[in-house]
Amino acid sequence: MNKNRIEIIKTAELSIDKGEYVLYWMQQSMRVNYNHALNYAIERANESFLPVLVYFTIDTAFPYINKRSLFFMLEGLEEVKEELTNRGINFIIEIGNVKDTINKYLKHTMLLITDKGYLRYQKSIREECFGLIDKNYPNIRIVMIDQDVIVPVNIVSQKVEYGAYTIRPKITKMYLDYLDFHNLKEVENKTKLNYQNIDIKFLYSVINVDDSVFKSEVFIGGYSQAKKILYDFINNKLNYYLASSDPGLDLTSKLSMYLHFGQISSLEILEHVLQAISNKQIDKNAGDSFIEQVLIRRELAYNYVTYNKYYDNFLFITESWAYKTMNEHANDKKEYIYSISEMIKLKTHDIYFNAAMKEMLETGYMHNYMRMYWAKKIIEWTPTFEEAYNIIVLLNNKYFIDGRDANSYAGIAWCFGKHDRPWKERNIFGKLRYMNDKGLERKFDINKYINRINSL
Repeated sequence: MNKNRIEIIKTAELSIDKGEYVLYWMQQSMRVNYNHALNYAIERANESFLPVLVYFTIDTAFPYINKRSLFFMLEGLEEVKEELTNRGINFIIEIGNVKDTINKYLKHTMLLITDKGYLRYQKSIREECFGLIDKNYPNIRIVMIDQDVIVPVNIVSQKVEYGAYTIRPKITKMYLDYLDFHNLKEVENKTKLNYQNIDIKFLYSVINVDDSVFKSEVFIGGYSQAKKILYDFINNKLNYYLASSDPGLDLTSKLSMYLHFGQISSLEILEHVLQAISNKQIDKNAGDSFIEQVLIRRELAYNYVTYNKYYDNFLFITESWAYKTMNEHANDKKEYIYSISEMIKLKTHDIYFNAAMKEMLETGYMHNYMRMYWAKKIIEWTPTFEEAYNIIVLLNNKYFIDGRDANSYAGIAWCFGKHDRPWKERNIFGKLRYMNDKGLERKFDINKYINRINSL
């Protein structure tokens, strides 16, 4: 593992041999494969012949948690539990806030390892946990591993990057040094610890969260599903990726939800694609086009939420030119105004928007191009830009399986000019990029998309 992934949060004399186990707090990275933090925990445990305990807590106060996101997460955790058990690694799931549930596990370790979360709530619960350890457990050392991006955010840049063209050269000159995962080591001490774990299947019925958003019947969570989708994408779709903007062709990877829950690593995806290019299994231009998304655009989003601490506050999401043009067009007359209820009930005049909404509501996913179109229409049909932003964030975080994500916040901000450029001035949008139904009809056979969604 590249040492730049490792961040020492709290120093202490590393006497892990005095503890009963090495503790890995899993949160962002809900996987066994390509998990640097787990591998690091195993290495430290093997040095003193200690077992490893992986701790996970389901925080029902997590923003926007509902049945859809919960079920997808639990489907992944079932696989994590099975894989860890097969490897002789202890796994415990708690329900509740970390600072209220982790205490009994901290008492018996000298080392806490955690993966890295990037959004505000994830950071806040880590800070609470680290504060608890500072106060009550001075002998515990804390190590955090940055592993859900290819290159650690702070290594690429120490500021908010203006756009893909500014971050691209920084990442491309260093990312090969971070193809740094080989094989997960075997834990030498497979002692089963005396902690009673909860049956994950039991959790489906007992965890009380928002049930207004039902489980997706299309997408199933878990690493095995992610790998199946990845292989299908590489074997059957990636060669045609240059045409993936066409909603009717269904050529996108559909891996974003698995990346969001950390059920598959972007590093693993990248390595498979690079291997397919090297083997001449796929066209290099098509492969490079996808790499642009998983390596450059995705890491640009993580840069955005890391260095813009107000990434979800409309007043701070975009550039000065964008705010200027929005202010100038704040009072433009709008032909249509729709409430959020009308949008959810598919009561707009735009059949393409309604189809995109249906895809989101029914499956928890929306084709990438339609997702941009969808957001632009909400801007066009809502009284103010700020109200439109809040509606987009609400719907994104509530219904998309990959909502509440760095990519989500950066993508929404893009619709308001972030990581984009000024365009030709027009009514309502000013110099913000504009999208309309005629563009869909001109560029694509959009009826293929309509037919596919109507068949859901």
